[in-house]
Amino acid sequence: MNPSTRALAHGAIAAAGFALASAACGQDARAGRSFLDLSVGKSTYGTSCGDVAGLTCSRGTTSYSLTAGNMVTDNVGVELTAMNLGRADRAGGSVIARGLNLSAVGRLPLGEHFALEGKAGPTWGMTKVSVPGGAGLDSGRATGIGLGYGVALDADFARGLRGSVGWEQHDFRFAGQGRSAVQNVTLSLGWLF
Repeated sequence: MNPSTRALAHGAIAAAGFALASAACGQDARAGRSFLDLSVGKSTYGTSCGDVAGLTCSRGTTSYSLTAGNMVTDNVGVELTAMNLGRADRAGGSVIARGLNLSAVGRLPLGEHFALEGKAGPTWGMTKVSVPGGAGLDSGRATGIGLGYGVALDADFARGLRGSVGWEQHDFRFAGQGRSAVQNVTLSLGWLF
């Protein structure tokens, strides 16, 4: 499956999750409540590593993000996420991606303490690529807006305290390569107030 088809499939899954959650009629009284989440994760860059022998290339690195949002209804909300998707080795240099994502969130309750969430929205991103001169790859900074989407399984631990395990993908622009996806698997701890 090529990257464009895979991105389209992932977007369709996120949209379906969002639609299901929007249509659900859960009774967990979240309407009007705000939330704050701190996440740590493992991001995977889809950028090319080049073909220069002997130069290191890792696609994965540790990511961090902070999310604030509000549930407009029990099942639909909006969130703003500041993310640092870490630094990955690339052809003897590195690649870095950071961004802000504004997403609509749909929530489908799965019993009293669990829920499935889907989100989708624009991601403004800033990337920096640095490689040594002989690597044959372009260096530089790039900015732009791309699509971000994801799904998560939420668990309510105690009054207001919650956690989640999630997957998300954000499309970024990279110098010399155009658009490329960064996927992120996250573990979050948050507070609903």
